[in-house]
Amino acid sequence: MSEFSVVTVTYHTGQALQDCIDSLLSQKMVAEILVIDNGNPASAQDWLDGQARREPRIRILRQPQNLGFAAGCNLGATKARSDILAFVNPDLRVEPDSFARLGTLLDTHPEIWLAGARLLDPDGHEQQGGRREFLTPWRAIVELLRLDRLMPNHPHFRRFNLLDEPAPAGMVEVPVISGAFMAIGRERYLSLGGMDERMFLHLEDVDLCLRIHKQGGRVGYCGQVPVYHRQGSSDVARSFVEWHKTRSSQLYFAKHFSDTYPRWSLRLLDIMLYARFLIQCLRWLPADAAWAFDRLVARRR
Repeated sequence: MSEFSVVTVTYHTGQALQDCIDSLLSQKMVAEILVIDNGNPASAQDWLDGQARREPRIRILRQPQNLGFAAGCNLGATKARSDILAFVNPDLRVEPDSFARLGTLLDTHPEIWLAGARLLDPDGHEQQGGRREFLTPWRAIVELLRLDRLMPNHPHFRRFNLLDEPAPAGMVEVPVISGAFMAIGRERYLSLGGMDERMFLHLEDVDLCLRIHKQGGRVGYCGQVPVYHRQGSSDVARSFVEWHKTRSSQLYFAKHFSDTYPRWSLRLLDIMLYARFLIQCLRWLPADAAWAFDRLVARRR
């Protein structure tokens, strides 16, 4: 069974990063942990440097600026030494022997190019996003307007996330998994060109899954590999995250559907996406203003 090179991309992650690293170090099948430091505070960098001095499996790739998630993952992939890559969010905690179970599943299912895990909240409830449908412009409109409420049982009105369906107990094929935790052969990942670095944040995992399917590969969901995901641990303004999600969505739809959807429909979807972003910005304005003030005060100390 091959060992894993774990790549985790971190930016102002906080305590969650320490919990993540500790859980990864407990995994026998993890040969190395490549930490892409996209810009953590000095205290976090000091802790990481101390861990790297004590634990030879930790390698820190410190960047002068925030590269984004996709570029950080690609960088880690080029520096990895093992045959299998695992991309693990820094706010995620893995259970003991998770990688041993995942390695067994990959060995017994060679048709699976990319595998994900069962994403759980810290309280044990399944998170949305761990298993998903293909994201098309029409499905995005269904999500934005919640058209599924009109005909909840109609296949054309299926939602993006499959959380409403019973969680499989074993390995099953799904259209899309979450980039919070996924594993793939290193050579295969590099042959795919890695993740699309234009998608700074969000939908880079959906884009990767779709490209795999287009090339004849399959994507698997490992129901018997639970991982715990905190979500939203990075200390950044909410509007910053949502801006990049909106921008990545626009890029994704233009990349994959310009030849099959009329141009006016994609422009309409763009308008809907940016209108949603602006409405959300108004709602987040007080919280983002408070966040900016706190960061300014911290820098002056």
